[in-house]
Amino acid sequence: MGKIILGVIVLVFLLVVVAIAIYLGHIAVYGYRQTLDESWQWQQEHVRQSRTYRRDMFRDYTIEASDGGVIHATLLPTDAKTTDANAAGTSAADADRYVILVHGYTDNRFGMMKYAPFYHEMGYHCVLFDQRGHGENAKDTCSYGPKEAAWLRDVLCDTRKRYGENITIGLHGESLGGATVLEAMKYPEVQKHVAFVVDDCGFAEIVPVLKDFLKSYHLPAWMVCPAMLSAKFFHGISLRNARPIDAMTGTTIPLLIIHGEKDTFITPDHSDRVYAAAIGPKQLHFIKDATHAQSAVDRPEEYREILREFLQGVFEGVPGGASRSAT
Repeated sequence: MGKIILGVIVLVFLLVVVAIAIYLGHIAVYGYRQTLDESWQWQQEHVRQSRTYRRDMFRDYTIEASDGGVIHATLLPTDAKTTDANAAGTSAADADRYVILVHGYTDNRFGMMKYAPFYHEMGYHCVLFDQRGHGENAKDTCSYGPKEAAWLRDVLCDTRKRYGENITIGLHGESLGGATVLEAMKYPEVQKHVAFVVDDCGFAEIVPVLKDFLKSYHLPAWMVCPAMLSAKFFHGISLRNARPIDAMTGTTIPLLIIHGEKDTFITPDHSDRVYAAAIGPKQLHFIKDATHAQSAVDRPEEYREILREFLQGVFEGVPGGASRSAT
């Protein structure tokens, strides 16, 4: 009788583990997605530098992805005037510079409005787009880098085709978007046509992030293994391959890394690792007291200055060499 009871307990335990793994695997790749209205409203309520912008300043369009998907994008052109336009003293007539802004998980293109004003006031056209499975795009899985980077490459190619092959282009990503821009650095098109990359609180690899997430909900870290198996079996997503740090050794694009000092979701050691792996000109800045993806919200003036100095160095041919600082 004792063996039967033990067997039942083991069976129930395994069934519970399997059920939780299936749920976690689904949540990992199909988590909640914000609507455009929700994202825009959050930015307007929390991000001071975005409040002078209106949605009618943006020009919406779509891009055909190389995998057949449709990417929803929008352009904030330099001639979209706000009360803060040209605050940096840069003429909006300098129309050959573009930055592609890449949002984080569950967000959408308007989630990057915390960064667009910094570039816009320096005379950059801002290209914002919905990542795979986000925003207005068709519902799809999140691969945490590999498939997202392929879409970013498509946006880059479309931007050059649409606005001119001789334009200057930079990439700036937040969280998942930070990992996406890092992962995209492996592509020859990015290495050839991108002048700079900014990674704000991206991860070096997704597995440690998932483990920390489980711990925050008082679940054992080992549950990440069955959850990853579930994501692979049911959704075809290999989370173990989400390692943007591996792209660092094949490119010398100037790289600026920014991370909130008190980020507990994607911890600052991820940026330490990416910085150590990068072989090109690089800078790393930790923003004091900032939590996840809040550096530009909490300390916009310092963020603007870090960005401005980095870009000045890039276009003067001296992007700062290897430097590391805590703000």
